[in-house]
Amino acid sequence: MSQLASLKVLIADDHFLIRQFVRNTLKESKIENVETAGDGNEAIDLVQKAKSTDQPFDIVFLDWNMPTVSGLDVLTFFRAKPEYSDTAFVMLTAESEQQNLMKAIKAGATSYIVKPVSPAELSKKLYEINEWIKRKRQSSNGFFS
Repeated sequence: MSQLASLKVLIADDHFLIRQFVRNTLKESKIENVETAGDGNEAIDLVQKAKSTDQPFDIVFLDWNMPTVSGLDVLTFFRAKPEYSDTAFVMLTAESEQQNLMKAIKAGATSYIVKPVSPAELSKKLYEINEWIKRKRQSSNGFFS
């Protein structure tokens, strides 16, 4: 079994085709537990619901420019809450300017992927993000690698 197969992922993007592309790429990495949101408000609701039922998301992909609430605002909202410190929030966006990258990193983004992204590049990032999650969870459990 792929070490990624157990991950629970949310894809928040207002473009249906992007959500489908990311979902299909995740499937190729054996990740089946995937939900999608079409805007920032829906993303916030789904992340909070998942946490409240003790089935939190491991990775949340956020588009920067979404209706209602931007991906950056969703990121900022959850990074202000310590209980989400080991959730990977990944900006998946067409915003490629250095200043936006810095803004997202300062706000606590785990990773930053510029669209369009190839399936191979996305898969490579998944492994990096999974390593980050493992390190975060080991240190929060008192184990140091």
